[in-house]
Amino acid sequence: MNCSACGKPNSDGVSFCEFCGAPLRPRSTPNGEPVVSRPTPAQPAPPSAAEVAQMGKSLVGSLSLGEKFIGVGTIAAVLGFFLPWISTPDLGMLSGLFARMGAAEASHVSISGVDAAKVVGSVYFILLAGIASGVLFYFSRKALFAQKLLISGFHVMIGSLLGPLLIALLLFIPMIQSVAGFGFWLLGLGFCSITAGGLISIAALAKTAR
Repeated sequence: MNCSACGKPNSDGVSFCEFCGAPLRPRSTPNGEPVVSRPTPAQPAPPSAAEVAQMGKSLVGSLSLGEKFIGVGTIAAVLGFFLPWISTPDLGMLSGLFARMGAAEASHVSISGVDAAKVVGSVYFILLAGIASGVLFYFSRKALFAQKLLISGFHVMIGSLLGPLLIALLLFIPMIQSVAGFGFWLLGLGFCSITAGGLISIAALAKTAR
Protein backbone atom coordinates (compact mmCIF):
# COMPACT_ATOMS: atom_id res chain seq x y z
CA MET A 1 0.00 0.00 0.00
CA ASN A 2 1.29 3.44 -0.92
CA CYS A 3 1.11 6.15 1.72
CA SER A 4 -1.29 8.94 0.78
CA ALA A 5 0.90 11.47 2.59
CA CYS A 6 4.40 10.76 1.29
CA GLY A 7 3.60 8.38 -1.57
CA LYS A 8 6.11 5.69 -0.50
CA PRO A 9 5.20 1.97 -0.57
CA ASN A 10 4.61 0.18 2.74
CA SER A 11 4.31 -3.45 3.81
CA ASP A 12 0.85 -5.03 3.81
CA GLY A 13 -1.02 -4.93 7.10
CA VAL A 14 0.70 -1.92 8.67
CA SER A 15 -1.53 0.79 10.11
CA PHE A 16 0.95 3.65 9.92
CA CYS A 17 3.43 4.67 7.26
CA GLU A 18 6.87 3.25 7.89
CA PHE A 19 8.45 6.42 6.52
CA CYS A 20 6.40 9.40 7.70
CA GLY A 21 4.09 7.85 10.35
CA ALA A 22 0.83 8.92 8.68
CA PRO A 23 -2.17 6.58 9.19
CA LEU A 24 -2.68 4.20 6.26
CA ARG A 25 -6.20 3.04 7.00
CA PRO A 26 -8.75 5.66 5.97
CA ARG A 27 -10.67 7.28 8.79
CA SER A 28 -14.40 7.74 8.56
CA THR A 29 -16.54 10.83 9.01
CA PRO A 30 -19.80 10.71 10.98
CA ASN A 31 -21.56 10.02 7.65
CA GLY A 32 -19.39 6.97 7.09
CA GLU A 33 -17.40 8.52 4.26
CA PRO A 34 -13.66 7.82 4.29
CA VAL A 35 -11.33 10.72 5.02
CA VAL A 36 -8.57 10.94 2.46
CA SER A 37 -5.30 12.36 3.76
CA ARG A 38 -3.75 14.71 1.28
CA PRO A 39 -0.01 15.12 1.20
CA THR A 40 1.30 18.41 2.50
CA PRO A 41 3.26 20.17 -0.25
CA ALA A 42 6.89 20.57 0.64
CA GLN A 43 8.06 24.14 1.19
CA PRO A 44 10.74 25.18 -1.31
CA ALA A 45 14.11 25.66 0.30
CA PRO A 46 15.49 29.21 0.15
CA PRO A 47 18.30 29.65 -2.38
CA SER A 48 21.80 29.39 -0.99
CA ALA A 49 24.37 32.17 -1.21
CA ALA A 50 26.13 30.32 -4.03
CA GLU A 51 22.85 30.06 -6.01
CA VAL A 52 22.13 33.77 -5.51
CA ALA A 53 25.65 34.63 -6.67
CA GLN A 54 25.23 32.39 -9.72
CA MET A 55 21.89 34.04 -10.60
CA GLY A 56 23.47 37.47 -10.28
CA LYS A 57 26.37 36.40 -12.46
CA SER A 58 23.97 35.03 -15.08
CA LEU A 59 21.96 38.27 -15.05
CA VAL A 60 25.05 40.43 -15.51
CA GLY A 61 26.32 38.12 -18.23
CA SER A 62 23.07 38.49 -20.16
CA LEU A 63 23.42 42.28 -20.34
CA SER A 64 25.01 44.03 -23.28
CA LEU A 65 27.88 46.46 -22.75
CA GLY A 66 25.57 49.46 -23.13
CA GLU A 67 23.09 48.02 -20.64
CA LYS A 68 25.89 47.46 -18.12
CA PHE A 69 26.93 51.11 -18.40
CA ILE A 70 23.33 52.25 -18.00
CA GLY A 71 22.67 49.94 -15.04
CA VAL A 72 25.81 50.96 -13.15
CA GLY A 73 25.22 54.63 -13.96
CA THR A 74 21.63 54.51 -12.73
CA ILE A 75 22.65 52.96 -9.40
CA ALA A 76 25.48 55.48 -8.99
CA ALA A 77 23.23 58.46 -9.80
CA VAL A 78 20.50 57.43 -7.34
CA LEU A 79 22.99 56.69 -4.56
CA GLY A 80 24.86 59.92 -5.26
CA PHE A 81 21.71 61.94 -4.59
CA PHE A 82 21.62 60.74 -0.97
CA LEU A 83 25.36 60.92 -0.28
CA PRO A 84 27.12 64.21 0.59
CA TRP A 85 27.34 66.65 -2.31
CA ILE A 86 29.27 69.15 -0.24
CA SER A 87 31.56 68.19 2.60
CA THR A 88 33.84 70.85 4.03
CA PRO A 89 35.06 72.23 7.37
CA ASP A 90 35.23 75.74 5.88
CA LEU A 91 32.03 77.49 4.78
CA GLY A 92 33.83 80.20 2.85
CA MET A 93 31.80 81.74 0.05
CA LEU A 94 29.00 79.23 0.58
CA SER A 95 28.19 80.43 4.11
CA GLY A 96 25.01 82.20 2.93
CA LEU A 97 23.60 79.02 1.40
CA PHE A 98 24.54 76.91 4.39
CA ALA A 99 22.98 79.45 6.75
CA ARG A 100 19.62 78.85 5.07
CA MET A 101 20.05 75.15 5.84
CA GLY A 102 20.76 75.85 9.51
CA ALA A 103 24.42 74.90 9.26
CA ALA A 104 26.07 78.25 9.90
CA GLU A 105 27.40 77.26 13.32
CA ALA A 106 28.60 73.80 12.33
CA SER A 107 32.32 73.07 12.42
CA HIS A 108 31.97 70.61 9.56
CA VAL A 109 29.25 70.84 6.93
CA SER A 110 27.86 67.91 4.95
CA ILE A 111 25.03 68.58 2.50
CA SER A 112 23.32 65.87 0.43
CA GLY A 113 20.80 66.16 -2.39
CA VAL A 114 17.98 65.75 0.14
CA ASP A 115 19.27 68.75 2.12
CA ALA A 116 19.61 70.83 -1.05
CA ALA A 117 16.07 69.89 -2.10
CA LYS A 118 14.72 71.40 1.15
CA VAL A 119 15.94 74.78 -0.09
CA VAL A 120 15.34 74.32 -3.82
CA GLY A 121 12.57 71.80 -4.49
CA SER A 122 13.50 71.40 -8.15
CA VAL A 123 16.60 69.47 -7.03
CA TYR A 124 14.31 66.47 -6.72
CA PHE A 125 14.20 66.37 -10.52
CA ILE A 126 17.77 65.05 -10.40
CA LEU A 127 16.58 62.05 -8.38
CA LEU A 128 13.59 61.61 -10.69
CA ALA A 129 15.95 61.56 -13.68
CA GLY A 130 17.93 58.72 -12.12
CA ILE A 131 14.76 56.78 -11.31
CA ALA A 132 13.42 57.36 -14.83
CA SER A 133 16.65 55.92 -16.23
CA GLY A 134 16.16 52.79 -14.13
CA VAL A 135 12.53 52.39 -15.25
CA LEU A 136 13.52 52.75 -18.90
CA PHE A 137 16.33 50.23 -18.36
CA TYR A 138 13.80 47.71 -16.97
CA PHE A 139 11.40 48.05 -19.91
CA SER A 140 14.19 47.98 -22.51
CA ARG A 141 15.07 44.40 -21.52
CA LYS A 142 11.95 43.07 -23.30
CA ALA A 143 11.41 45.85 -25.81
CA LEU A 144 11.38 45.47 -29.58
CA PHE A 145 14.12 46.86 -31.80
CA ALA A 146 12.48 50.23 -32.47
CA GLN A 147 11.52 50.62 -28.82
CA LYS A 148 15.06 49.83 -27.67
CA LEU A 149 16.41 52.45 -30.03
CA LEU A 150 13.98 55.04 -28.68
CA ILE A 151 14.76 54.15 -25.05
CA SER A 152 18.50 54.39 -25.73
CA GLY A 153 17.92 57.87 -27.09
CA PHE A 154 16.10 58.83 -23.90
CA HIS A 155 19.04 57.50 -21.87
CA VAL A 156 21.42 59.70 -23.83
CA MET A 157 19.16 62.69 -23.24
CA ILE A 158 18.77 62.03 -19.49
CA GLY A 159 22.48 61.48 -18.94
CA SER A 160 23.66 64.43 -21.02
CA LEU A 161 21.39 66.88 -19.20
CA LEU A 162 23.41 66.53 -15.99
CA GLY A 163 26.50 64.34 -16.37
CA PRO A 164 28.80 66.52 -18.51
CA LEU A 165 27.79 69.68 -16.61
CA LEU A 166 28.54 68.19 -13.19
CA ILE A 167 31.88 66.75 -14.30
CA ALA A 168 32.84 70.09 -15.88
CA LEU A 169 32.08 71.88 -12.60
CA LEU A 170 34.17 69.38 -10.69
CA LEU A 171 37.13 69.58 -13.05
CA PHE A 172 37.31 73.27 -13.89
CA ILE A 173 35.93 75.24 -10.93
CA PRO A 174 38.37 75.22 -7.97
CA MET A 175 35.72 76.32 -5.45
CA ILE A 176 33.54 73.32 -6.34
CA GLN A 177 36.53 71.00 -6.17
CA SER A 178 37.39 72.18 -2.67
CA VAL A 179 33.95 71.43 -1.20
CA ALA A 180 32.62 68.62 -3.43
CA GLY A 181 31.70 65.45 -1.57
CA PHE A 182 31.65 61.85 -2.75
CA GLY A 183 27.98 62.06 -3.69
CA PHE A 184 28.60 64.91 -6.16
CA TRP A 185 31.30 62.91 -7.94
CA LEU A 186 29.13 59.79 -7.95
CA LEU A 187 26.22 61.76 -9.37
CA GLY A 188 28.27 63.23 -12.22
CA LEU A 189 29.97 59.96 -13.12
CA GLY A 190 26.66 58.10 -12.91
CA PHE A 191 24.87 60.33 -15.41
CA CYS A 192 27.92 60.28 -17.71
CA SER A 193 27.82 56.48 -17.57
CA ILE A 194 24.13 56.56 -18.54
CA THR A 195 24.98 58.74 -21.53
CA ALA A 196 27.81 56.44 -22.59
CA GLY A 197 25.58 53.38 -22.21
CA GLY A 198 22.87 54.93 -24.37
CA LEU A 199 25.37 55.78 -27.11
CA ILE A 200 26.90 52.29 -27.00
CA SER A 201 23.44 50.72 -27.24
CA ILE A 202 22.52 52.89 -30.22
CA ALA A 203 25.74 51.94 -31.97
CA ALA A 204 25.13 48.23 -31.32
CA LEU A 205 21.52 48.47 -32.58
CA ALA A 206 22.71 50.28 -35.71
CA LYS A 207 25.09 47.42 -36.48
CA THR A 208 22.29 44.89 -35.97
CA ALA A 209 20.04 46.76 -38.40
CA ARG A 210 22.59 46.52 -41.21
